[in-house]
Amino acid sequence: MIASPSALQFRRLAQSSPWRWTTVEFEFVPARHTSPVHAWIRRPGSLRVETSAGKIVESICAEAPFAGTMTVYSNGDGPQPSARWPSNTSPVLDEEGLVSELPSATDSWLVDWDDPFYENYQWTAMLNPIELTRSAHDRSSTVMSTEISGVTVVEHGGRRAWEATVRTTEDYGARCECCPLLSGHFDFEVDHWVPGPPVTVRLDVQTGICVYVGPTTDDPAEDTDIDVTILAVDETMGDSLFLRSGRQ
Repeated sequence: MIASPSALQFRRLAQSSPWRWTTVEFEFVPARHTSPVHAWIRRPGSLRVETSAGKIVESICAEAPFAGTMTVYSNGDGPQPSARWPSNTSPVLDEEGLVSELPSATDSWLVDWDDPFYENYQWTAMLNPIELTRSAHDRSSTVMSTEISGVTVVEHGGRRAWEATVRTTEDYGARCECCPLLSGHFDFEVDHWVPGPPVTVRLDVQTGICVYVGPTTDDPAEDTDIDVTILAVDETMGDSLFLRSGRQ
């Protein structure tokens, strides 16, 4: 257990999520919502989302068990390549079990890095917050896309988390420019990111999920962008949970 994480370890945790959990249950208040949704995810591909009143608003059941591959159709000029899920690639782990090097370009070719989608790509980036470390579009890049300082150990939702002050740079590569994790905006005229003010970010240590993005001050007028409460990790989730009429 790391008592005093460094900025480097925070970056490594931010890119480790694809290999740190297989199922997760959590509550989350999406943008433009006033009440939380309740979500269950089983990697790869299965999702259930309910409103606070228990109404199902999203339900996707991928075949289980997955063999770890999916077919990508070619143009007919050769064999069909087989795409993979992140869990079937091999990153380099440091002595703390954090991803120090992402899978090689060859190993990560045609990997589907995205968890099941709900409403916008902030959701996707929250579950796999690699953009806190490097561009979400160029995983081979070694350019750090954020400035990270003041890393501390905190609790979030009763769980161990790492908190840091994070600011984007011009090299920031959001999963989607319209709904990034961090502040700022993409200027299409100059073709780079325009950084916004620094924000407070928390990563759940067990999963690597980004569970909080909010202001660096206690000003109640400042909005919190992300606040996730993780309820369970790596518990068994059967197919019936992800069928619209089913519930475990």
